[in-house]
Amino acid sequence: MNQDIDEIADMATDERTARIILTLGCEPGDGLAARLVAEQGALSTVHQIAGATGPNQRMAQWRGGIAQRLDLAGVNDVLSQTRDLGLGTLIPSDPGWPALAGDATAHPLVLWTLGDSSVLVDREPRVAMVGARVATDYGQRVTRDLAAGLAQLGVTVVTTGGHGIDTAAAIGTAAGDGRSIAVLPGGLDRPYPSSNAGLFHWITGDGGVLVSAEPPGQRTGRTRQVLRGRLVAALSDAVVVTEAGHHTSALKIAHEAVRLGRPVGAVPGEITIPSSAGSNELLRQHTARVITHASDAMDLITAPRPATPPVAAGNVSSRRDPSRPRPPEPGPPISPAMIPL
Repeated sequence: MNQDIDEIADMATDERTARIILTLGCEPGDGLAARLVAEQGALSTVHQIAGATGPNQRMAQWRGGIAQRLDLAGVNDVLSQTRDLGLGTLIPSDPGWPALAGDATAHPLVLWTLGDSSVLVDREPRVAMVGARVATDYGQRVTRDLAAGLAQLGVTVVTTGGHGIDTAAAIGTAAGDGRSIAVLPGGLDRPYPSSNAGLFHWITGDGGVLVSAEPPGQRTGRTRQVLRGRLVAALSDAVVVTEAGHHTSALKIAHEAVRLGRPVGAVPGEITIPSSAGSNELLRQHTARVITHASDAMDLITAPRPATPPVAAGNVSSRRDPSRPRPPEPGPPISPAMIPL
């Protein structure tokens, strides 16, 4: 077994540090780790990994795999980067932990944040706006208008921080004097995609926040993008797909929202354009309601829906400082080069 594991276990003197250690050692979506943390806490789980015995062979193999993935230098590096970059960390016992739909054992062990994390626990409703990375002019324009309208109605807009529709949603939110949450698939030391650095700087400077379930230094990958999508759905009161093709991450987020009992809306698109095929299919299958105006998205939030487990509450946070310069009015399709730094 990794000789560093005993020293790493000695570092786990509190629940937060223990959860960070487990995030580094566990594979994404490790159900056994989530169950053990739920049953006995992260501190006990870390010390169990460092122990020499286990109840059965499966547990021993699991423990050994985590121990091999952990190294003392890596743990110290993540703790140092979290501190030096000014990143926040949230765990479920924190007042700032956001309300998340679904089974708690499927939730991240830790959330890293950059920006004003109070937006995660205020009483404003949250609507995710997701869609195609390569979007049409129509899709971007409609997304900006809808996001601006929702922001003016007091809604916080959630995006993946990706190109295309998600970028347009963040721009529209700022134009409506609102705040946005960008949920990223990798560490916040190098927000992904890097070409959206200007957008991320704008979000954090305008009262919004970047969120990741991954530690600094962790690069994105397919599995982490899937888990990021699940977090977007769990964090949102509703999901709106403004333009998306078949077999896209936006559709996966929409279907995850349905699984969690969250309502879904979609904007009708041209039937001849592949980038609208997925969103049109959501409408055809009655998985989503038609969205043509911000008020339609508000109806998603206010409509009765299945009960969800009790969630954490927080305090109301102030909206964007009125002294801040207003963002530019919605104009032509946005490219990263047009985002002010």
